[in-house]
Amino acid sequence: MDRTFSRDDTKLMKGAAIVLMLMHHLWGFPGRIAGGELWHVLSICGESSLTYFGSFGKICVSFFFFLGGYGVYLSTHSKRYDLIAKLKGLYLSYWKVFVIFIPLAFFFCAHQPTYCDEAEICTRYAEFSRQECFNNFIGFSTSYNREWWFLNSYICALILYPVIDRIVRRHSTLFNIWAVIIGTILITNVFPAIGELEVLGTLNDNYLYHAFFLLSAPYTACFWMGAVFAKGNLLIQLQDALRRNNLLHPVLDVFFIGVIIQLRSRLTEQTPDVIYVPFLILFLLDLLRYIRPLRWLLLRIGKESTSMWLIHPFFCYYFYPVVKIVVAPRWGVLCLFVLLALSYIAARLVRLFWQGVGSIVRRTRSAFLKLS
Repeated sequence: MDRTFSRDDTKLMKGAAIVLMLMHHLWGFPGRIAGGELWHVLSICGESSLTYFGSFGKICVSFFFFLGGYGVYLSTHSKRYDLIAKLKGLYLSYWKVFVIFIPLAFFFCAHQPTYCDEAEICTRYAEFSRQECFNNFIGFSTSYNREWWFLNSYICALILYPVIDRIVRRHSTLFNIWAVIIGTILITNVFPAIGELEVLGTLNDNYLYHAFFLLSAPYTACFWMGAVFAKGNLLIQLQDALRRNNLLHPVLDVFFIGVIIQLRSRLTEQTPDVIYVPFLILFLLDLLRYIRPLRWLLLRIGKESTSMWLIHPFFCYYFYPVVKIVVAPRWGVLCLFVLLALSYIAARLVRLFWQGVGSIVRRTRSAFLKLS
């Protein structure tokens, strides 16, 4: 087929995933928010609408893993997989934020009032340790920012990708889909139970076993499913099937998105994300065709998605002077807009800063070469 899931489509869905992530962190944890729970108008299924949609927002992680697997498969379709290059790109994005925001944290946020119920958030940067700094710098620890746990999980997915790629390329689509489902069950239920067996000692406490086999959510499975969908161009085939059956329409898009939200909220498990995410992507893409301003906005946000993921927890939880600005409106939706705007602006400034540094380095190198 000559139609594919385009780069702009990917950026759009990354933009949607970032919005879901900010919803999850801002609305899903009232105890971490300065001043407590934000204001809301509606209640859904006996809980505030903010908590309801904030809990659903955690599907953003499955989104990113699915898109990651999809992108890695396409980028290595006609060339060899370069794990070192993938890790280098991931770490460079991480370090570009780390070397700016962690020094700012210790310089300006070491002594803060207790502004939320989880006091350790307020005192996170009260003491500096070289060993802790090193562990966070290389990603072995996320004590500086708990929301950076995604880094370790994504590194594990990249390391496992050669195995995933071998399975995907050698077997049919149907086999791979069933393998993903069975793998999800093994990762989330069977392997943790095996690790509890006394005859195997403390297997669940083993770092490598925990990193690769003891996962509480199906993120690696979503990464795998993304590669499966990329191999068979299944997003386009599924889109065509929905369209032939007249199931893609703005009203139906909203209905089916609502069904997915309700199903995920009622089941409380994340394991069906491998099924939810592809359908959610297609319904969102179709809906966004009719809402051009939102499409434009999500496209811009998607281009800065990695930096916004790394930066927004500082503004949502850790940097009290900025946290006060974020929660100042007190209404949950308005606070989300403020957090989105500040995170986007910060991500753009980080990009411009490193572009400036790169320009200075290139000019200095060029001048040095001329002198020599």
